[in-house]
Amino acid sequence: MAKQITYGKFLLIECTAGELMNAVGSNICICDWCGKPFLPSDKGVYIAVLNHWYCWDSFLQWYADAEWYPQDVDVERKNFEFYAPRLGVKCQ
Repeated sequence: MAKQITYGKFLLIECTAGELMNAVGSNICICDWCGKPFLPSDKGVYIAVLNHWYCWDSFLQWYADAEWYPQDVDVERKNFEFYAPRLGVKCQ
């Protein structure tokens, strides 16, 4: 089940590849960082500020160098509010 997770100030949703596929109407889920395809049961992270889904390994690599910028808040919030209800996550 998809859920909002906390890593710094970023708006993030942990979800399976299958949940994301259902939300976007796709029959395949590919990590936007490493480019590998994933099974519907594999978990990853939707990163609202990037509007990308990363597998956990790729997310941790990205997060190690990621910086949160206040000027991105509007786009990040817009992306989060679009996908959260589609993934079954309540917007806060």
